[in-house]
Order: sequence, then C-alpha cells, then structure tokens
Amino acid sequence: MITLALLAAGAGFYISLKQAQQQAPTPDIEGLFWPSPKQIYAFNTIDQHGKTFGLEQIRGLWSLVFFGYTHCPDICPITMAVLADSYQQLVSAENPAENLGGNRAENNIQIIFVSVDPERDTTATLARYVSYFNKNFIGLGGTVDMIESLTKQIGIAYYIDKKKTADNYLVDHSASIFLLDPKARLVGKLSAPHATKNIIEQFTRIKKFVNAQD
Repeated sequence: MITLALLAAGAGFYISLKQAQQQAPTPDIEGLFWPSPKQIYAFNTIDQHGKTFGLEQIRGLWSLVFFGYTHCPDICPITMAVLADSYQQLVSAENPAENLGGNRAENNIQIIFVSVDPERDTTATLARYVSYFNKNFIGLGGTVDMIESLTKQIGIAYYIDKKKTADNYLVDHSASIFLLDPKARLVGKLSAPHATKNIIEQFTRIKKFVNAQD
C-alpha cells in the first residue's frame, strides 16, 4: 500500500510538472498585458445610433478601442484613418471571399471610437464622424458619467481645456489604442505613433497568443 501511495504521489507530481513545463511562457509581444489582463465590468454608454452600448456588445468580439473627440485636429483623424486601413486588411485576411461584405460580428473584430468630449459629440456628430472612416465603426458617447464608466476601468486620463474659448476648445487625451478580447479583458495596448503594418502585426500576435491560452 505504501508503495502504491508513493507511486501515485510520484505520478501526480510528474503530471503537474509536465503541465507546468507545457505552459508557454509569456512571449515578448509589445503591449501585451499578460498573465494578468484586466477584466472589464459593466459599463453604460450610448452608440452613434442612440442605442445602449455596454458589456454585452463587446463580449464575443475583439475590440480595438480608441479614445478621442471629433473636433480633434490631428491625432484622432490620423489614428482613425490608420485604423480604417488596418480593419480592412484584417477583415480581408479573415474573409477574403466576402470582400468586406460581412458585418463586424461575422468578422469578429470591431473598432470603437469613444468620445471624451460628450458635450459636443452628440450621437449625430459621432455617426457622421465614424461612418466617414468605415460604416461598421462604432462611436460611443453619452453623459460624462457614462463615458467615465469605461474610461476609469481602462485607466484613461483626459483633460478638457476651456480656457481659450467656450466653443473651440481642445481636449488632452491618450493616443493609444486599447485591445479587448472576446472575454471582455483588456489584453493589450498599441502605442503611438500608429502605422497599419504595426497595428496588424501587434494585434495578430496578441490575438494568437491569447487564443492559445484559452
């Protein structure tokens, strides 16, 4: 009995050791948040169609999230243009026969623009803005509290500077793109300056690694 117990204990230790050895070490992927990605919990915003957008709308999809504002003179339009090009190439690679004809759910990728200037960025303004870059892009707004239900979770800081004029003010905000996986976890950050090649490569590497862990 003692021998059997020792053999069983030894076998259990061997299996645990092999499992530990088989677990892939965290790769050197720029911007990857692993092994402790941040879980995103319930939030409440309004999309460009006036519909509620929250946790349920990001589950099951890969989301590239950018925080900015429609009156931004440089960073936002440049980043959105690069995201549009990146999105087209990523979707084409996954669904070459569809020629971008599928919706974002079928493509498993969605691009989300979150306004940090909800006072000026109404649903109509957001609709015009995001559709200019791609008809499938999502624009999120709402009240300040609604926006902060997401910005505070991701850790986005922004500052609205109204010192110059009441109507034509600037907003300091992050230039990074944040990556959420289908389990609503913050798994990566793509830092500026942005280029299509870099976004595609970084996104693809992070997605492949995270999928392998699940």
